[in-house]
Amino acid sequence: MYSLLKPLLFWLDPETAHTAVKWSGKIIPLTLLSSLTRFESSRLSCQIGATVLKNPIGLAAGFDKNGDMIDFMGGLGFGFVEIGSVTAHPCQGNPKPRLFRLPQDQSLVNRLGLPNSGSTAVAKKLFHRSCQTPFGINIAQTPDFALSHPKKEKSSGIDDYLETFAKLHAYGAYLVLNLSCPNTSEGCAFEQPKVFSDLARQVAATRKTLGVTKPVLIKLSPDLKLPDLRKTVEISLAQGFDGFVLTNTTSSRVGVRLRSHQIDQIGPGGLSGKGLADLSNQQIQKVCEMIDDKQMIVGCGGIMSATDLMTKLALGARYFQIYTGLVYQGPFFIKGLLTELDAFCQKRGVKNYQELVGNKELAREIGTL
Repeated sequence: MYSLLKPLLFWLDPETAHTAVKWSGKIIPLTLLSSLTRFESSRLSCQIGATVLKNPIGLAAGFDKNGDMIDFMGGLGFGFVEIGSVTAHPCQGNPKPRLFRLPQDQSLVNRLGLPNSGSTAVAKKLFHRSCQTPFGINIAQTPDFALSHPKKEKSSGIDDYLETFAKLHAYGAYLVLNLSCPNTSEGCAFEQPKVFSDLARQVAATRKTLGVTKPVLIKLSPDLKLPDLRKTVEISLAQGFDGFVLTNTTSSRVGVRLRSHQIDQIGPGGLSGKGLADLSNQQIQKVCEMIDDKQMIVGCGGIMSATDLMTKLALGARYFQIYTGLVYQGPFFIKGLLTELDAFCQKRGVKNYQELVGNKELAREIGTL
């Protein structure tokens, strides 16, 4: 079915295609969608904090920026959805075009610039809506260009994070501090350990004051070098954060086959999809060597097949997120991944997939080690 629809969607501008998918969620009955795309097995059940998930595959942040499609995406088989990034103030994002397909590499380049309705509007929406699908909320700093209204005074980046955290902490199963965004002028400033240390300390204090017990995770860039990565992880652990989303998109183009003039033609932005996979996996492996089993790892970046997912599982990821894979593989992709993961567990007599997290034997079997 998707093989027939895909050429039409790919004929459209990527953002227009995304809008078409969004509106289809308002038309297609959720029960019908779920009957075609869901797969459930006790071998795939898990929890994030106190929230039970039917499976560990989530929708990555960036697809549903304002929480408009939570249950629709759950209907596609996702065990959870991460909305956002949400910023303190509304943001229109960068000028278009700002999203590009790289079909030969099954990748995307985006420089969307965090378009979203802002924390007040998203909080109001979540307050009035009851979602069946578990979700998390990704928080980022409002870009400078979104604060140009003369009635608004630019707050510090830390104040910006804290404002959004305070407005949204009551919603969702978990929260994510997005430290890296290669699509805005602020870039990855908060991944600098000295800057992040102040943010981490103040968020931890605010979390304690507000009594937030749900997991709070840190989302990192695949481009963060080892010394800064190590220091950032150390700070996160010292301030009591619960884990990491690994990784965001990359500014690098090492994983794609584009010629230099094609890279220049597309311009800057974050690369996702197959071209990100190796960098994402490398960061997962590095971070897992720095932490213990108490911290959760969400593997994100380049999951285009069941082998890609199990590679992240073998490296130490307990949960997984997908965005670009859905674009290229279609609405039955999640069901296919879950079916293969469940069959893999059943064949090996594994009662729950979590028994395979960080499994070196599995890593050797799929060529990770």
